[in-house]
Amino acid sequence: MTPVTSIVVGELEGSEKLADAIALYREVFALRRGDPAPSARLLAALARNGGIALGAYSGGELAGFTYGFLGRDQGGAGQAASLYHYMELLVVRPDHRGTGVGRALMYHLREMALACGLRTIRWVYDPLRADNAYFYLDVLAARGRDFVPNFYGIENNGRDRGHPTDRIIVEWDASVPARRWPEPPPGLVFGDPVIDPQADIETMLLAIPADSDYLRLDSSHGLRRRIRAELRALVIAGFEPVSCRRAADGVAVYRLVANTARLVRDVPPQVDRAPPRWSTHSTVMSTPWSVESVPDGSVVGGGGTLISSGSELSGTLLVVAGR
Repeated sequence: MTPVTSIVVGELEGSEKLADAIALYREVFALRRGDPAPSARLLAALARNGGIALGAYSGGELAGFTYGFLGRDQGGAGQAASLYHYMELLVVRPDHRGTGVGRALMYHLREMALACGLRTIRWVYDPLRADNAYFYLDVLAARGRDFVPNFYGIENNGRDRGHPTDRIIVEWDASVPARRWPEPPPGLVFGDPVIDPQADIETMLLAIPADSDYLRLDSSHGLRRRIRAELRALVIAGFEPVSCRRAADGVAVYRLVANTARLVRDVPPQVDRAPPRWSTHSTVMSTPWSVESVPDGSVVGGGGTLISSGSELSGTLLVVAGR
């Protein structure tokens, strides 16, 4: 880690600064010669057309940068569309991580977005990278909104070559104050979601390896799939990732809290389903049900939607939304 005395954040302007940003991107993501990367022209065009491109400098050297553009929610029936800033990328030089560079970039970005009338910022991150999850969820107090399998398709370059690009979409609302979540308990098993009985709201905990490189090993393929399936099932069931903290050596724990206002979307049939292992003594909402099985493997009742792993009702059923 490089000691940092001061960090200066400003817009990336001029061909030299833009070229430095692209070179840093290629270095951090371990790209080979010929692997695709953002271009300086793209960053210049974004900055002049509603986007934002920022660099953070320490000792006159580029230590990190971010860029993004205006995003738009279509809105549902009877709802107006909403605008937000979509951050496509946040890069910090490896020897400057943990020195405040990422935080300085994000806070400056938030101020610029607010000045443009945008209250929220969204981006995606790899849910298997626990350190990134901690920074986004615990340090910045963003919240997970969705889990998208293979967001970019199978990675064909860089450090994650050959791996699927599963991503969690997060949203950072400038009007929501940060909350310090409890320390996770010890003794959790990788990939096994459990209910937190001490939480004041419906909460699920999911342990993952703190070292993301461990999950890149061929021998960890099964664990990767299991964590992927469990995280996606929890998000679909209405649980939002709000924290990912280290519990013990080698263990990081996701904390996901229930948002009962969200409606459940159907799980596409091509996506693996994980057998539910959640406690049979917990529900998100207490509602009388007349339950019937439906062909796609979900379960629908008279007052809302339940999630099940198949047509047999032997697993745990979670009431996730009334309708």
